Amino acid sequence: MPTSRASVAYAAIKGWFNEIDRRCFAALLDSQRESPRGDLVEVGVFHGKSAVIIADYLRDGERFVVVDLFGDDEHFDDTAEAAANRRENRQSYPNLTRRAFEESYLSIHDHLPVVVQGFSSEVVDHVAPGTARFIHIDASHLYAPVKTDCESSKLLLRNGGVVSFDDWSNPKCPGVAAAIWESVANDGLIPFATTRKKLYGCYDDPLPHLETLRAMIAEDPDFYDAFEVDVMDRPVLRMMPNPQRKGGAPGGSAHQASTTR
Repeated sequence: MPTSRASVAYAAIKGWFNEIDRRCFAALLDSQRESPRGDLVEVGVFHGKSAVIIADYLRDGERFVVVDLFGDDEHFDDTAEAAANRRENRQSYPNLTRRAFEESYLSIHDHLPVVVQGFSSEVVDHVAPGTARFIHIDASHLYAPVKTDCESSKLLLRNGGVVSFDDWSNPKCPGVAAAIWESVANDGLIPFATTRKKLYGCYDDPLPHLETLRAMIAEDPDFYDAFEVDVMDRPVLRMMPNPQRKGGAPGGSAHQASTTR
């Protein structure tokens, strides 16, 4: 891909958004191009590396809502749970500011999304139930907030919607995995694909999303090390970059603008 102003700007955005997940986001969002309108949502945005990709697929009449504390922990109370959240916020997101996110975002897109500076739980105050078609959750690494994020995703997703959870298999964040799998066991979350970083799920029929990702793999089979496993009597597609392919290791990608904006 020729070097462009957008790709240079994208490469400069701080973050850990791997190429394989960029491809998954693009494929899943593009598959919704003829679907009814719905909100796009990201909970936990850091500097915006995944947000600018999601925004490529924002259509007329839709909203893109992002939620993050942006390093502001002044609203935490004095409970033990709040102290744990404050400590995690300071350790994981030092020097993060809303201005840093907005500058990164505007290096790619002309207009900011709906920016909510607050706790991830506040997303339900800004997105109507059953209206979101894509949600990316990458905020807290602690059990209780992620459990709330799982509950929010179920409330907000419409039929045919997709939710992606970050850090589902990170050994440093066992609370994330506990909350997600509790939602799978008890609250109807259906996982249909995983990468090293993210778990992709829905609350209705996962087959269309599986077919989308199978078609994505078929277009560039040498890039992927992919196989399907059975989880609770449902297929789950496990994807990793093919280590035998040059450039297949996880890493940043040049920004590619969608044709469906």
